[in-house]
Amino acid sequence: MNEGKRRQLFCGDCLTIMREHIADSSIDLIYLDPPFNSNSTYNLPFRPKDKSVRPAAAFIDRWSWTDDNAKVLRAWSNAPERRTLTQIIEVAKTQDGKITNTSPSLAAYLVNMAERLLEMKRVIRPTGSIYLHCDPTASHYLKLLMDAIFGKVNFRNEIVWCYTGPTNSKSWFARKHQTIFFYAASKAVKFYPDAVRIPYKNLNIQHQEVGGSGIGGSLTPDNLTKYTERGKIPEDHWHESYDKMSPVGRKKNEYLGYPTQKPLALLKRIILASSKKGDIVLDPFCGCGTAAEAAEILGRRWAGIDISPFSVGLVRNRLIAGKNTADKANIDVSEIPYDVNSARALAKQNRFTFEKWICGEIGASGMFHPAGRRGADGGIDGVIEFYSLNKLNDAQKKVSAESVFAIVQIKSGKVTPNDVKALYADVKKYGATAGVMVSFADQKKTVENQRSIETFDDCTGPYPVIQSFTIEDFFAGKKINLPNIKKPTGDLTRGGSAPNQSKGDTLL
Repeated sequence: MNEGKRRQLFCGDCLTIMREHIADSSIDLIYLDPPFNSNSTYNLPFRPKDKSVRPAAAFIDRWSWTDDNAKVLRAWSNAPERRTLTQIIEVAKTQDGKITNTSPSLAAYLVNMAERLLEMKRVIRPTGSIYLHCDPTASHYLKLLMDAIFGKVNFRNEIVWCYTGPTNSKSWFARKHQTIFFYAASKAVKFYPDAVRIPYKNLNIQHQEVGGSGIGGSLTPDNLTKYTERGKIPEDHWHESYDKMSPVGRKKNEYLGYPTQKPLALLKRIILASSKKGDIVLDPFCGCGTAAEAAEILGRRWAGIDISPFSVGLVRNRLIAGKNTADKANIDVSEIPYDVNSARALAKQNRFTFEKWICGEIGASGMFHPAGRRGADGGIDGVIEFYSLNKLNDAQKKVSAESVFAIVQIKSGKVTPNDVKALYADVKKYGATAGVMVSFADQKKTVENQRSIETFDDCTGPYPVIQSFTIEDFFAGKKINLPNIKKPTGDLTRGGSAPNQSKGDTLL
């Protein structure tokens, strides 16, 4: 990683990326929200009219013991400084029962996590901090790993992020919290409590509490004055209402549809507490990029790593489109296609990875079929949700914004006339407004010759129901020809458009 660069994205396994690209003692703050060993498949959600269509997997949080795991464990057994890790894994093995190559394995999960945490220990500065986000599925084992790698003496907090919501649980209390382990890299750690003080007006301290006592000590008039003047340093329990950290499913302005997405407020508190402006924040499992956006808003440099090309494209587009981001240019992206030739190479190597990559780049989400398997959709690879502007009142010249979507189909090789006809059929079948065939430029002629000339009307002009978009168009900086991607605000006059957006600009 180039420390002089402000923002960097890497596509690949964070273990490899850290080893090859990130120098010793170069990171000020690490936040990781890794897989939780939930034995689950997390999907990219979409609500098609046809309920038989299956969503695509964003990532699979299921682990199996492999020969590579066994090799790593043998190496640790022969290294005195790694024997504690070996002991932790051996205990985990007893919980797995008989390990096979297909059975879920806690031990395999912990080996993979320990390898990556060791690299994080290498890259973090002595003054740095690390926050590991997890849940009760394996939190007790991860705490042991963190003690072994970062040192029990460097443990600072077990932060509980708690929230409410509906539940069907009848055999236990509703499980509505997650855990964040906060460790210092060393006793030289930097911490900035004043940056996260809660203003007195948010504390809701009742007058009758003054003079009282309890587990937390007494609240005297002097303490109340201190709270009034300076605010209060947060405790280690962060609640959705008290700290405005609701799950993003309840925040329409933040929700991207990505599984396991965390609220900006949570990441902002972590970044403010354990870094200063100009510091480098690393998220090794960056997902949809909440940590990167929070770092960008707060003036930190950042690096994000994700194994999915779709996620990396999603993060870049999120940062470019973000209204709170400062400099939207110069996001350095490594290990994904950077020109037409490298895109062709990826398409040849793994067409499903290629599909996910370009979907992320053009802002398409909600892929219908599971990764690596053709689904009942017949080849639909994603959707782009957008707003079509329709005239409401000719006299007042007002328009309404209707939420609609376009179906996206990706072709890594040849496009046939039947492919184009199938796309049009899917548009009609699923109630889409438009369809976009994405291919390389040498296949564009087939799309243009075979597509329907039908258009749909919008206040900003007519748009083709079926259109071609090429990989060459993408690298040339062109946009898919659709109306407003984001919901416009305020009254729009006839023939107008959303602020800072012209016809055909999809704000990707």
